[in-house]
Amino acid sequence: MGSDDLHKKRVRERKTRKEAVRDLTPYRILIVCEGEKTEPGYFKTLKDLLEVKFRDLVDLKKVNLKEFIEIDGSGKNTESLVRHTLRLKGQASIPFGHVWCVFDKDSFTNEQFNSAIINAEKEDIEVAWSNEAIELWFLLHFEYVSTGITRYQYIEKLNYIFKGLGLGKYEKNMDGIYNILKEYGSQDFAIGNAKKLLRDGFNYADMKPATTVFKLVELLENML
Repeated sequence: MGSDDLHKKRVRERKTRKEAVRDLTPYRILIVCEGEKTEPGYFKTLKDLLEVKFRDLVDLKKVNLKEFIEIDGSGKNTESLVRHTLRLKGQASIPFGHVWCVFDKDSFTNEQFNSAIINAEKEDIEVAWSNEAIELWFLLHFEYVSTGITRYQYIEKLNYIFKGLGLGKYEKNMDGIYNILKEYGSQDFAIGNAKKLLRDGFNYADMKPATTVFKLVELLENML
């Protein structure tokens, strides 16, 4: 094969790959988490399931499955997390079809929490927030909670439930938490509970307890 033919072949291959990636851009998801382990670990299970699904749908010679879903456990919080997400979004060589921040209210001020959510939405970044913590979302798989208890009380309740199921003590960074919740609890029940807790308005800090993690979970589950 001459140099001209080789060049044309490489141009065709690059063009084919770009077309394949472009067609799949709407499915590209960036998930940037406040936590470094608990939230990334939870969503990594869904990422792995989706990669198995995509493997049957795409030509692996043209598309790298790792390009579909990226999870970043930044260790940053609220407003700094939104800025970090915006940088990652802007630096992406292949655009993301969906960009999400995942963070908790925890002990941050009402102003910090509300501002982070509002600023993210202005930049077309979705937010899977929890007030106070993602353990509320976990707990909603087993029971409806409408009283504004603390994140420590969520953990106490999860400990009681997990021990009753023979799973031992709930740990923040425990492996397979997504599968545990889905197998022993009910994801549909959790989604219904989370929807009941949401109220209209922009004072998200006053919505306690409340979580929008279900929105990201629904997106990923629908892709499956």
